[in-house]
Amino acid sequence: MSDDAAQLISAFSALPPDERYMVFVELARIAEIDAGPISDDELTQTGDELFAMYDREEADSGDSETR
Repeated sequence: MSDDAAQLISAFSALPPDERYMVFVELARIAEIDAGPISDDELTQTGDELFAMYDREEADSGDSETR
C-alpha cells in the first residue's frame, strides 16, 4: 500500500462516524466510476465490515446494549 493510501486510511479512521459514512459513500461512488460496478459480494462484504466497525466503536464507547 502506498504512503498516500495509508495516510488516507488514517485520516478516514480519525473522522467521526457520521462523516466517515459520508466519505465512505463518496469513495464507493468514485470507485464505481473508475473500476466499474461494485459486485453484490463486494458490497455485502463492505457493509458487513462497516457494521462491525460501528459495533466495535459502540462497544468501546459503552453505548451498546446487552440482551
